Amino acid sequence: MNYRHAFHAGNHADVLKHLVLVFCLDALKRKPAPCAVLDTHAGSGTYDLLSDEALRSPEWRDGIARLWDWRAAPPAVAGYREAIRAFNDDGVLRTYPGSPALIAAALRESDVLDACELHPADARALRKALRAPNVRIHERDGWEALGALLPPAQSRGLVLIDPPYEQAGELERGAQALGGALKRFGHGVYCWWRPMKSEGALDAADAEVRAQGARQMLRVDLWVDTPQPQGRLLGSSLLLLNPPFGLADTLREALPALAERLAAGQAGSRLR
Repeated sequence: MNYRHAFHAGNHADVLKHLVLVFCLDALKRKPAPCAVLDTHAGSGTYDLLSDEALRSPEWRDGIARLWDWRAAPPAVAGYREAIRAFNDDGVLRTYPGSPALIAAALRESDVLDACELHPADARALRKALRAPNVRIHERDGWEALGALLPPAQSRGLVLIDPPYEQAGELERGAQALGGALKRFGHGVYCWWRPMKSEGALDAADAEVRAQGARQMLRVDLWVDTPQPQGRLLGSSLLLLNPPFGLADTLREALPALAERLAAGQAGSRLR
């Protein structure tokens, strides 16, 4: 458990992941029935972008900072940016909310968040950051939680899967775990983040998920430079199962401009 997200908070991968997350949460709230959200690898909640960790590797400067004053931002990007602005009351970008903080801020009183974090220090920080009665913090393995916490008592919900990818075989493990989760909660919305380092590995993982019964799938890729098998992360991919209505069209409009805005080289985007 060496990965600490404080070094990477607000980077281009967070931008893509959280833009899609905000859309999915808004879609769930269009119906009055309560919903449940499971965040399998939650992190510590919020991140100080001026902390020693963030300044040691200030990836946010090439991520959320590039969007902060973007007047021509597409509507989906503007909506995501407003969700981040809610954590920065004075309008100055200093705090970046992780996935569980964004989710907790978006949920209604009748909705529920189960946030899992195995790292003890991050789990403690998460408990301190999120104290609402409809938020439950679990200091446990996120992969194991997929089996233990699904299906939720609510009939509607979202599952966010964002592991640190510290161990070999996590793409294969994720594909298998998704297949098992679908058997328990087949109509849930699933959002699985992956680093874009091997096109073949991502294709194989997608094929495995499809072979296990997934029918409605949407893959979203964004890269800010030509991805490399080794070295710093230059692109990321989201696999969505049962994506909300309108997401593909929204991203088709937003992603080309977003890729250009975040570009460090040969940037681009793709929907499948």
